[in-house]
Amino acid sequence: MTPPRRKIALAMSGGIDSSVAGALLLEEGWEVVGVTLQLQDPSIFGDSANEVPEQAREAAQQLGIEHFVLDCIGDFERLVLAPAWNDYISCRTPSPCLRCNENIKFGILLNWALENGCTALATGHYVKLAKEDGQVRLLRGEDKNKDQTYFLAGLSQEQLSRLVFPLGCHNKSWVKEKARELDLPCATQKESQDTCFLLPDKTFQETLQEKFGSKTPSKTGDILDWNGRRLAQHDGIHNFTIGQRRGVKVGTGVKAWVRSLETETGNVILTKDENDLLSGEFTVSGLSWTTNEPPKMPLDCEVQVRYRSQPIEAAIAEISGGCATVRLRRPARAIAPGQAAVFYNGDWILGRGWIC
Repeated sequence: MTPPRRKIALAMSGGIDSSVAGALLLEEGWEVVGVTLQLQDPSIFGDSANEVPEQAREAAQQLGIEHFVLDCIGDFERLVLAPAWNDYISCRTPSPCLRCNENIKFGILLNWALENGCTALATGHYVKLAKEDGQVRLLRGEDKNKDQTYFLAGLSQEQLSRLVFPLGCHNKSWVKEKARELDLPCATQKESQDTCFLLPDKTFQETLQEKFGSKTPSKTGDILDWNGRRLAQHDGIHNFTIGQRRGVKVGTGVKAWVRSLETETGNVILTKDENDLLSGEFTVSGLSWTTNEPPKMPLDCEVQVRYRSQPIEAAIAEISGGCATVRLRRPARAIAPGQAAVFYNGDWILGRGWIC
């Protein structure tokens, strides 16, 4: 007797990555169900709010699989957008993709999959999994240019044990060629760039201000130079982040960067010396580990302080209550509170903390 096929939910955006992931799952014998997260509110975004679900529906139809749309508009606002705005007006730089992955894609969507008869959830992320020492290890993908482990560093063993990443052993050029071979409707589409966060012709900060600014306004203040001299007044602290050069919109006569932000006054402090942006030590809170047990401290590892930054050797010493001090072997530039510091052992992702 032929054994029943395993049922898996596939997070679908309608793009190349998730569509090819679906095709690979079918080749492996899975019973695939496509699911798309509805994150944009049509009353705000208009017809563009339905573009992703429609593209995903077309891709699912081409693959010959069922397709569902899961309304997460309210959850996305509560768990991702509102915290991001609160970070900005508190002089922090948010990490919305990490929060979305931890709470929405691998929280709400994974729970939906398990409640609807699926044994696992698959996505088109370029990461790998390996079972070793009685646990599931989250590893960098084969294509280092597309590696997305930084955004998944807050996942738990419980979540990882239910996940499948079909693209982890492939590179982007192979995936594009596979889409052409299968004649998928997404094969000629451009790659999406976090459009779930943006109103048309608006930055992320402007989108959040339009949505939340009337209830919790951003603090105004002065822009000061390195000598404390007032250069101008700004109309919202949310427009600035540590290390920023573009968009400061004041004339200093020399190159200048944002050195620090003052929560109490709303002032933005500039520097003309880029070395002022270097830090060799910082603290993190909200430690989360992908491992079965938290690693023993002090911990020697590598740390990434932003998505595209190079890993730096570091030593982590826990303070208390999920907080720790991170000491870098060499200084890093523009370490911004609110961003995630992600801890690695080679290609193995150990966990993350929020930079304080």
